[in-house]
Amino acid sequence: MYLSRVRIRPEIDRQSQLGRLLLHNTYGVHQLLWDLFPGGQARFLYREELAQSQLREEGNGIKGESIWYLLSSVQPAQDTPLFAVDSRPFEPQLQEGQHLAFRLRANPVVTRNGKRHDLVMDEQQSFYRQLADRLGLQTKGTKQVLRRQLLVPEVAASLHVVLQEYSAHFPGKLSAQPAEALEQVLQERTSQRLASWLCDNKSRRGVFTLATRTVFDEEQDREYERPFFQWSGYQAHALPEKGRSARFCAVDLAGELIVQDPDRLRELIHSGMGPAKGFGCGLMMIKPAFGG
Repeated sequence: MYLSRVRIRPEIDRQSQLGRLLLHNTYGVHQLLWDLFPGGQARFLYREELAQSQLREEGNGIKGESIWYLLSSVQPAQDTPLFAVDSRPFEPQLQEGQHLAFRLRANPVVTRNGKRHDLVMDEQQSFYRQLADRLGLQTKGTKQVLRRQLLVPEVAASLHVVLQEYSAHFPGKLSAQPAEALEQVLQERTSQRLASWLCDNKSRRGVFTLATRTVFDEEQDREYERPFFQWSGYQAHALPEKGRSARFCAVDLAGELIVQDPDRLRELIHSGMGPAKGFGCGLMMIKPAFGG
């Protein structure tokens, strides 16, 4: 396997509109990256980043410029008119019990009745329905409708009491404002759901687990073991090339994992995690964790 860093050649990016055209065109990016593999037979994963943040130490990242990391079964072409490519062999030496810092852009989904549903949206809607049921409210409707009825003044006080029950299971002070308290609990539940998707999915169970950190909660004067895990950048991406309503959702996951099955983890990294791999999802970036 090869791990490559790919950029549009600076002279092209500065003097043309190509970089701007590709900014929100995930399908177009994938098609162009295929050109790095003559014959188009190679399998590869990729992840897009901003060059300015990734190449800050080199001092040559252009504002708004994209950079792509590729993991491929064969080495991509090194000399192309469009791309500057830097590649190296990638065969991580993994050991059971090893701690690794990771980053993953994923498209987590849940399947019901043969249909895929975005996991983050599913968790939000399920939680709103659960709260509505406990408060004797209407449990049908869109996420926006369910949330709106939870926050009406005559319901807000009862909602806050229920949210306090949920917040007892994680550290931090619950906001006195119902809307903020609802968001706090929802963020925590979504984090737990995403962590479960990552580690406990049938295809990944027993491969790795999340490392934990001890957190002291001053409000409750007690310590908690918290997964070393966070999520951010949840965003829907339109795919106009695939149809007017076509889209997928991606979220960035990061943290520290503990290797349980080195061989299976290596296979998972090579094959990618979750769907939407053709749109920049599924590539897990790893490095030894500090002190791990």
